[in-house]
Amino acid sequence: MGLLDDLKQQADNVRQKEQISQEEISQNLLLAHGKLKEALHYWVELFNSLNVIKPVIERFYYLEGGAIRMDNLRQSDYNVNGRRLTLDHKDYIEAIVLRFHCSSDQKLTIEKLTDPLVQRMREHLWTNNLKFDLKEIRNERGYVERGIFTMNCDVPVMITMVGDLENGRIKVVAKNLEKFGEFTNFYDFDEFGKDLLEEIAKVILAKPNNFRTVGKHQELLRPPSGRPSQPALTERPQQPLNTPAEDISDPTKSFFGSIRSILKR
Repeated sequence: MGLLDDLKQQADNVRQKEQISQEEISQNLLLAHGKLKEALHYWVELFNSLNVIKPVIERFYYLEGGAIRMDNLRQSDYNVNGRRLTLDHKDYIEAIVLRFHCSSDQKLTIEKLTDPLVQRMREHLWTNNLKFDLKEIRNERGYVERGIFTMNCDVPVMITMVGDLENGRIKVVAKNLEKFGEFTNFYDFDEFGKDLLEEIAKVILAKPNNFRTVGKHQELLRPPSGRPSQPALTERPQQPLNTPAEDISDPTKSFFGSIRSILKR
């Protein structure tokens, strides 16, 4: 085979791989859309129920690795949003975003000495999406000697469920869920169903759950002993808000059966 024929063969192989890859992504888009559509109906029903029931769910959060504790925070303002993607004049659900707040009426004042400590606290609050006011005290040379942070005790929580089309799975990213920080879990399409949604709901409702460890991808992170590398989440929840921008004209029956059955567990 000559040089030109060899290059043409290589080019044909690349085109074939790209075509297969595109076909797989298109198929994964359909699968992700179907799974996210079912999940969207589920979360709309759940959050609408919470808006009526208004369970009291209390939380606490530690700032700076445990040095400061925000107490007596209550969950509220539950919101669901379905993000859509339009391809070839067809709409697909690209992601589901769940939001709520853990807050209280109290204000928190934190004083930090030296500029590095002030900067570290500022970055910590920014990273976790916490709103604050900062008063800097400077010396005669203009250097920061101390900083006084004043903030409302209001922690925004967000859970994003999005299709990972290239790898054929669903990615769930949780931020400030039960504690400050962000973590990501992955689930195959056949794992992303009623059982998993209930595990996530139990986290939100502060019920015993296995959300951090359920699923094949999470099992791979477990130590050889088989015990989970992270404990199952347990804590407490409370109040709600509105529905998504997605059209929910014919919601399916709740995967729970009834929100009250979960609250009693």
